[in-house]
Amino acid sequence: MMRFIKFLPIFFVITTIGFIVSCEDENSTNPEDQVPTIPPQSTLIMDFSEFPDTNSTAFSENPSVTNRNWIWAAGNVKYWNSLLTVTLTVPALAFAEAFNHQPVQQADGSWLWQYSISVVNENYNAKLFGKPVTEGVEWKMLLSKEESYTDFEWFTGFSNFGATEGTWTLNKEPGMPLPFLSIEWNRNIQEETADIKYTLISQSILHDGSYIFYGKTNEVPLNRFYRILKAENNNSIDIMWNYESSFGRVKDSVYFEDGNWHCWDERLDDTDCTE
Repeated sequence: MMRFIKFLPIFFVITTIGFIVSCEDENSTNPEDQVPTIPPQSTLIMDFSEFPDTNSTAFSENPSVTNRNWIWAAGNVKYWNSLLTVTLTVPALAFAEAFNHQPVQQADGSWLWQYSISVVNENYNAKLFGKPVTEGVEWKMLLSKEESYTDFEWFTGFSNFGATEGTWTLNKEPGMPLPFLSIEWNRNIQEETADIKYTLISQSILHDGSYIFYGKTNEVPLNRFYRILKAENNNSIDIMWNYESSFGRVKDSVYFEDGNWHCWDERLDDTDCTE
């Protein structure tokens, strides 16, 4: 009898642990059953505003001959900004609005954010689907415009469960439902670094394969960069700058006719490069 009593505490502990583990197993949450995290807007929209722009005082006060290096870099960045602004306006605003709404789970296990937006006095109905799969979330944005088109698949994408890396593929427009832009993105939340790459992929675009690659880093002193490829002549342009102070450098072997860096200072004036 005494031996049985001595055994009881051990038996109780083992039984209790087993019960706790069993409860944890029953209450564990499968990522595929959770509401997926929408990747931040920065994974779809490249922030062109971080580059020192042509509205600066330095640009207006100095003739272009003293700002050749920065102007060449800025011109290439602004070309991409202009190229994409019209195409991305509607899907970008539709994507941004999703963060203001709650999703509803669908019969197939996907989650649906459904809402309306207005863009330049035009009304759209948006459906953002997020479907958890084994390794992450598959995304799909459908847009409808009254008396124009219904459920046009403007973009699709994929992100891992932590929303730290993924891709998007955008169609150009309802009248041209062809893949237009491929986007690859990564971000490190702890280190506050990120990168995003736009690549033209549509066969209707003359310079298919051209890209612009943007990165936010913790490097010193140049903590931002662009790398641009012009596919028509396989010309690569590298741009690096300090976000806080605006000084930077550019390398373009075709334009400058050499493989050297060409620098500008805080006022965006040309200056000698120092490593």
